[in-house]
Amino acid sequence: MRAGFGKIGLVLLATCAACEDTASAPVDYGQLLQSLTENVILPKQSAFVDATQDLDEALGNLEASPDADSLAQAQSAWRAARVAYRNLDALYFGPVADLGISERIDLEPARGPDIDALVAGKKELELSVVDEAGGHSKGFLGIEYLLFSREGDEAALARLSDDDDLGSRRRTLVRLMGDELLASAHELYDAWDPAKGGYATEIEQAGAGSKRYPTQRAAIDDVVGGIAFALELVVGVRLAEPLGKRGDGTPEPALDPTSASDSATADMQATLDGVRALYDGDGLSLRARSKNTVLDERIRTQLDDCGARIESIPAPFSSALTDDTAKVEGAYQACKVAKGTWNTDVTSALGATLKPSDNDGD
Repeated sequence: MRAGFGKIGLVLLATCAACEDTASAPVDYGQLLQSLTENVILPKQSAFVDATQDLDEALGNLEASPDADSLAQAQSAWRAARVAYRNLDALYFGPVADLGISERIDLEPARGPDIDALVAGKKELELSVVDEAGGHSKGFLGIEYLLFSREGDEAALARLSDDDDLGSRRRTLVRLMGDELLASAHELYDAWDPAKGGYATEIEQAGAGSKRYPTQRAAIDDVVGGIAFALELVVGVRLAEPLGKRGDGTPEPALDPTSASDSATADMQATLDGVRALYDGDGLSLRARSKNTVLDERIRTQLDDCGARIESIPAPFSSALTDDTAKVEGAYQACKVAKGTWNTDVTSALGATLKPSDNDGD
């Protein structure tokens, strides 16, 4: 059991509240932190709200008029919202951790029998029912369970448009899941919003009045640690677990939590896009380049190779695990190299310290 940001074997950053470069004058990260907050973090959080709003509206349309078109639009909106959420994997610090919100948004795996029980129950379906449901019965994977079917879209539509009361209750339930997901997206954004929760301001004022970050380096540490988290999510969870790396080495397709929608590779690519957004251009790469241009080019190349290997995995991912294991293994090995470079050389160049967790090692 794990949330989308949850219990994964990862490398966590040990925050160093007082350390600065010892071999040179302290580095001023103020401009970099402001740039990351204004150009990456807040826009990514806002994009998640917008995509979730589109999903909620599409689910409302499906509830009112269940047909092939409204189902296709809802499925497309689900995929777009999921990409927007996975873009936030590298931002697993601050509000998402403080609020414990990820368990409402993306707790793996979906428990179909529990969702079916909500559908078959006699209780009137309203938002409180979803609010009280466990994380395995709602969020992205709960919605996926109702919108997609391994037997195809016709089977999914048939379940949603049954003439009996069950079809209507499924449509209402999935729309309510969308309502809660949208509320969670707003809650997350509001926590970052300088005019509300103000976490963005905490980062921008790191070392200059921030209560959360007494030094700029402490804020940089969280950003670097967020990327380490995201890379471990790709390597240690999305690839290692279904490949059987944490078992006897036998691929286990059942450990792909999004097999109905076949979103595993899209999830990983979106996570990598979130990593690149923080690193590339005027992001953390600026500092890395100033220390070691060869290293900067190396991590860029390795991240690109990781993404290309993931893209090369044939669809569906759950079948590729057994039918094209070498392709999935190739992606795992390439992404593992990138993760290793980040956790050692790049982290060192950025002046951070990583603390291995007991579960890391993939």
